Amino acid sequence: MVLTLRQKTILNLIVSDYIHGAVPVASQALSQNHSLGVSPATIRNDIMELERESFLGRPYSSAGTIPLDKAYRVYVESMPLVQMHRVPNDVKIRVRSRLVEVEQDMEEWSSVAATLLANLVCNMGIATFPRAYQSRVRHLQVVSIQDNQALLIVVLEQGRVKHQFVRLEEPLPSDAVQAVANKLNDVSCGKSAKEICVTNLDLSSIEECLINATIEILEQEDIARRPEYYLLGLSNILRQPEFTSSDSVGEIVGAIEDGSLAQAVLNEAPDGTMVRVVIGHENQEDKLRPLSLVLSQYGIPGEASGVVGAVGPMRMEYDRTIAGVQLMVELMSDLVESVQGTN
Repeated sequence: MVLTLRQKTILNLIVSDYIHGAVPVASQALSQNHSLGVSPATIRNDIMELERESFLGRPYSSAGTIPLDKAYRVYVESMPLVQMHRVPNDVKIRVRSRLVEVEQDMEEWSSVAATLLANLVCNMGIATFPRAYQSRVRHLQVVSIQDNQALLIVVLEQGRVKHQFVRLEEPLPSDAVQAVANKLNDVSCGKSAKEICVTNLDLSSIEECLINATIEILEQEDIARRPEYYLLGLSNILRQPEFTSSDSVGEIVGAIEDGSLAQAVLNEAPDGTMVRVVIGHENQEDKLRPLSLVLSQYGIPGEASGVVGAVGPMRMEYDRTIAGVQLMVELMSDLVESVQGTN
């Protein structure tokens, strides 16, 4: 069905009123509260047509109408035609300041970003740690433990620190530790596992053991399938009238606890930095069907990136949520660029 301009206007007004009121919208209230320039009978006829085409539904026959998935999609795609929500400057400054506080502690990025976004959009926030397309070495350290054993410490470019005990073919003298570490840094810094493997290296047996362990660490990091994430703000969801029943709450909490909700959300993430909105039954997995997602990647395309987004009911404030996600993408990308620039 191709909507007329008036039908699209009526539909968007119903969606907007329902988002902010959380109660079915009656045609009489629509006529009284908005200047549509047509008779109440015309509005009723348009609403009936929108119901027949599954844009609107009714919880029971005498109730007003509520938006269905298709209505929210029309509403979201119409938003560029109206005034988009703008995050106030004082809020931007507070969010940026909080992220700057953890700029040197990259393990905190995902937690802080998810918390900030959840508070910003009054829904759940999700954020993953930025991952390089190929893990690369930023710095190596070697600690001699005893006899033929050493501790290898590998700092990756995206800030993760990996430790591995390495059994050597011969003892590593304490006075040779720094020289070995310096040589390993010379041959591996800034390189991926594949790049180290194809480099012509003149190494001692000890150095070869340590460089092989480094390659193993990089390869394991590259094949890790599940990104580390934080999904926070459940209390925001539980305050929504859609989730007042014990069954719906139990399903959401259970899916959060076993990690399946977050993984399903991340499976919907877009490949690029454009914001993707996924509404209700557009989601691939059943557990997400009562929800809408607003997701985007952040970071440096082709180098290091993560996912940030919001999870909430279909009756979410999409303009506010999209603006919040866009702000977090901008700020998180700045953090990644700052760290990459120091390598």
